[in-house]
Amino acid sequence: MRVILAEICILIAFFWVAVDWQIPLYLIALVMLFQAATGTCGLYNMLGWNSCETIKRKDRNLKTAFIVVALVLAAAGSYASMVLTKNIFMDDLGKVNGPYSLALQHSGQGELNATLEQQARLENAFGSFQIKYSQYQPFVAKSNGNFTAEMKNISSAISSSRECLNRSDLACVHQELEKAEPILQNWMQE
Repeated sequence: MRVILAEICILIAFFWVAVDWQIPLYLIALVMLFQAATGTCGLYNMLGWNSCETIKRKDRNLKTAFIVVALVLAAAGSYASMVLTKNIFMDDLGKVNGPYSLALQHSGQGELNATLEQQARLENAFGSFQIKYSQYQPFVAKSNGNFTAEMKNISSAISSSRECLNRSDLACVHQELEKAEPILQNWMQE
């Protein structure tokens, strides 16, 4: 049971939580794995309990079955977490990409009011995206070694396009927003 709980802690730490929670979860998993390997539990010792008598540790079939279950759980949990967190990331990215594409399109067509509206939507969407993914990085972001730098580049392009928009210079807005396009397209393809 401790091994399975440790695996769950590791999966949660690696795939699902912000950096602040990862180390405590890894430490909890390490303690549980140590207890499982040594067959001891500090809490059980203090209470005078012993579950080792209940479980026959020398039964090879039980050990083999447990190892198979633990490996399947680790593989299935990792795969499911990778897929689910990627889907969540892509959904959040889509919320940024929609207003981005429209702001880029309207600025290229010289439509000031539409560009203003989409720029505001883009700033809100990317602001939310940036807050979430600066603290939490799913596997799809962790596997991209430039993710943090690329987020800063997108943020810079959006800020620069806002300055251009304040001057009503739509050509400049379009040019600044285009700087973010390769990054966003690369993320959409990951």
